[in-house]
Amino acid sequence: MHWKKLKALGVGSYGTVSLAAPVDGSSTFVAVKSAEVKDSSSLSMEGGILDALKGSPYVVQCFGEDVSVESGKHTYNLLLEYAIGGTLHDLINMYSKSKTMVEESEVAYYAFQLLTGISHVHRKGFIHCDLKPSNILVFPTIDDEYGSIVDVRLKLADFGLSLRTVENETHTYWDRGSKKCRHHIGTLLYASPESVARGIHGKAVDIWALGCIVVEMITGRRVWSCYESVDDLDFKITHEEPVIPSNVSNICKDFLVKCFEKDHNWRWTADMLLSHPFIKNSTSGKYHPEDHELISNKVIINPFSHCESWVTKGHLFSTCFHLPSSDNFRSGYAIFPAENAQCRMHNVELLNIW
Repeated sequence: MHWKKLKALGVGSYGTVSLAAPVDGSSTFVAVKSAEVKDSSSLSMEGGILDALKGSPYVVQCFGEDVSVESGKHTYNLLLEYAIGGTLHDLINMYSKSKTMVEESEVAYYAFQLLTGISHVHRKGFIHCDLKPSNILVFPTIDDEYGSIVDVRLKLADFGLSLRTVENETHTYWDRGSKKCRHHIGTLLYASPESVARGIHGKAVDIWALGCIVVEMITGRRVWSCYESVDDLDFKITHEEPVIPSNVSNICKDFLVKCFEKDHNWRWTADMLLSHPFIKNSTSGKYHPEDHELISNKVIINPFSHCESWVTKGHLFSTCFHLPSSDNFRSGYAIFPAENAQCRMHNVELLNIW
């Protein structure tokens, strides 16, 4: 089956994201991350990580990869499930524009989903390193009879900056060109004190970012919304305490205190936070956390294959008629299966993205 890209959904340092559908007109939609093959090492690495992380309802599903000739260029495509609800950033903005905020119980419910995804990522041996609302996808569950939203599923996405964890070891990264410490990986506004001050990136950086996201859901504003420069923001993250909203329950405040522990060695883990009363109390009315995989967890059939495994395709999106042979076509790049994800990460230049 041949597919076509309908429109661009976004652009990033990795390339572009497009909405795609089969050319036969069927109503199957996917999101496709694309980059020229020569610039696709980071995107290909992300594919390997997503393949290793498959199985969680709170991590975006990747169906596989494709290489096509598009407008005369060899293009690497990563095939992902399409989030019809956009991102958590979009959801927060929607509430802000309507001058309402997400209720605390809903914030806790969303935090439960994010923590479950983070826990899965950490157990699989990875650190996301760039958690923020725009990297979290929204999947609403629609009641077919009434056309109303009955549930919202959040899924972690954008693993292009993720790192492999090393047992009993934190990560400090150095810029090979300048020989200076790269103080943080990811988006500075959600960076933890230890990553900014000492370049340390362990699992705890994802927990700090989660705290920032929870505050943003509650207030509609970022934790560090007032700063004069990048250096000023660096100083605030390293030396000041994040302001915890005053209009929330004491349980919520305590939850945020656990997320914002300055000493990363004492910061609570994802599994510990899943047992916090802020999470336990909010989910008890909906369902018990141990049953989360049974709730609105429909199996997503891989539209590119009859089985539910990773697929490697060629020419799904090709726009020319005379295609090179498969061997010659793929000589300029490598397919990286999940088991090679760790090796892949050593070869990718980590981007210090604002």
